[in-house]
Amino acid sequence: MMLAMNNRVRRRIALAAKTIALLALAAWRTPFHLHLLKSVPAANATMPSAPESIRLWFSQPPELAVTSVKVTGPGSTVVPLAPLSGGDSSLIVAPVKGTMAAGAYTVVWRTMAKDGHVARGTFAFKVNAR
Repeated sequence: MMLAMNNRVRRRIALAAKTIALLALAAWRTPFHLHLLKSVPAANATMPSAPESIRLWFSQPPELAVTSVKVTGPGSTVVPLAPLSGGDSSLIVAPVKGTMAAGAYTVVWRTMAKDGHVARGTFAFKVNAR
């Protein structure tokens, strides 16, 4: 009886140790994946006028060749953007070619790190008319 109880305790301890090790490994690897650090315009910001560009800073240099940025505005109108620049640093710049009237805008971005990890996201901002 005592031997069976000791085996159960050992199995539970081993399972707990494996679980802790897996959680520690996941927590250790997570900061190394590419993710958006900040943007201009910032998420949920209200801009006094239309921005000249959308600027995205990442946690590591993104692969410019596979990066995309799309901006849509009032009535799902797509805002024309010039070709993206950056990639050598952590900054991607999407110059705005079109006009942006007052209203709500959504930025949808997608990129990839050198390790092949794909990251994507969406954020919104508003432009006020003056």
